[in-house]
Amino acid sequence: MPRLLFTACALVAMVALPACFRTPPDASILASPSSAQARPDPNAEKPKPVRLMVVLMFDQMRGDYVQKWLPLFGDGGFRRLMTEGAWFANCHYPYATTTTGNGHASVLTGTSAASHGIINNSWYDRQEGATVNCSTLSKYSVVPPTPGKKAGASGTPDRLLSPNVADSLKTATQGKGKVFGLSLKDRSAIFPSGHHADGAYWFEQQFVTSTYYRDALPKWVTDFNASGEAEKYFDRDWTRFRSDIDYEKYAGPDDGLGEGSGTKQGKTFPHPMNGGDKKPGSGYYRALANSPFGSEVLLAFAKQCVTAEQLGQDDTPDLLCVSFSSNDLIGHTWGPDSHEVFDVTLRTDALIADLLRFLDAKVGKGEYAVVVTADHGVCPNPEVSTARGVKAQRIDMKALTAGAEQHLQETFGGMAKTTDGKKDRWFDAVSPPCFYLNPRLLAEKKLDADTVAESLAGWLRKQEIIERVYTRKQLLGPTPANWDEMDQRVKKSFHPARSGEITIVSKPYNVYWGGSSGTSHGTPHPYDTHVPLLAYGPGVRGGKKTEAVTPQHGATIAAHFLHVPLPKDCEYTLPKTLK
Repeated sequence: MPRLLFTACALVAMVALPACFRTPPDASILASPSSAQARPDPNAEKPKPVRLMVVLMFDQMRGDYVQKWLPLFGDGGFRRLMTEGAWFANCHYPYATTTTGNGHASVLTGTSAASHGIINNSWYDRQEGATVNCSTLSKYSVVPPTPGKKAGASGTPDRLLSPNVADSLKTATQGKGKVFGLSLKDRSAIFPSGHHADGAYWFEQQFVTSTYYRDALPKWVTDFNASGEAEKYFDRDWTRFRSDIDYEKYAGPDDGLGEGSGTKQGKTFPHPMNGGDKKPGSGYYRALANSPFGSEVLLAFAKQCVTAEQLGQDDTPDLLCVSFSSNDLIGHTWGPDSHEVFDVTLRTDALIADLLRFLDAKVGKGEYAVVVTADHGVCPNPEVSTARGVKAQRIDMKALTAGAEQHLQETFGGMAKTTDGKKDRWFDAVSPPCFYLNPRLLAEKKLDADTVAESLAGWLRKQEIIERVYTRKQLLGPTPANWDEMDQRVKKSFHPARSGEITIVSKPYNVYWGGSSGTSHGTPHPYDTHVPLLAYGPGVRGGKKTEAVTPQHGATIAAHFLHVPLPKDCEYTLPKTLK
């Protein structure tokens, strides 16, 4: 079982971060300092690390949600974080491929895919000759096995190439600081908790882990699974959280354009919660995740983790990372301009308030810190954009790929036949935003990959849905002086060993999303890059901050509260408005 070997010499190499969140000194002292006052007091008590650092991620929470719906929030959730903590309203991801795996890998490493290697939720691996999942490997198995599901690859942080704050904590405390990652999605539990977590748990009809972490669930997880907490919402309708609010005023019509219906949940309120099952089964559990009740189950699980593992109960700091996936699943199904996304955001505010009250009682106010952010935003449903007069469509990747194949065939001749008599295709894989050329076919035809890529790039640039196209040669080379912000974002998402020969950016408001309803994300456009960032804890000067930051500043903030060094690939320092 992979674990870090902790040594005393590792501690000696650590350099503590400056205490930038402390309350400024009294103004009278600053006005007329004496020589005694100007000298540091060697007996003064040094600030301590928090006992528990909590990182909360709300999958697909766009940055404008907290701004436009702020008047409707209570006092104990977002408002408390915004007034007693710092609210960074101008927070954008600095890279192009805004997806779940990438976002969860980026926040606590403090870097982007060009370094940490998680370029997407999946990609084509040239060595394995197959498309791989960002957070699974076949050498690991799920613990315990999921009923009715074939054994297969399971969760691991092995593909994450950079250390993160969780790893720094483990080194700095010689393994004594506990680290846990919790989510409904495996990658969302795995990447924030680093390479040496005490536990990472995700939901597959119950909370599970993998053999990377342990061979059997601890008793508290088994007990939680047996408690019926996840089953108590069966056949309970999802109704509106606030009966005193006119939802249409804040989120448009209930039967909005382009909305889906989830797992037999229907397009409009109320939404049935059985997934078509007569008793809790796979359909119900999908519906549960695709509702705010999935977040409630995860919140209860997080509280049980804090209690059972005694997080924050001694002077050695611990780290808890919780990622709420239901916001994302709901957003994909109904879209950001729906009653459902509005409702889950109101419920998210109440959920945060509930968790903060729990932490106040269990850990103690002033003894813990919280960072809140999201892994990406989301594009409006194309039908909604079209109704607003914006040109938008659902991108048919099969049609685009077929057109690209035809162009290459017409330009470089017919495709060669393999030994089984079938035509060898020009692409090993097309996984937006990447096209992976087939090296076997290039060798057969004695073609240079860069030449073929440049020809393909020229054809793609003529397509109506395409904003920009980049070749591998461009992204590997030095950054041109005239490259703008979008170009820089694409380069930050490019990893030489994992990205394709071609990278595309779609025009704004187009989505790579199958079917006739719902929406997605994954572009460098502002609706996908803009997310919240809030920092709460001892010494934070509260209020709204207009400073431009990235979610990766979460790594510097968390490292500060924990008094551990920044991860080695971290590209950011503490936000200026917190210094």
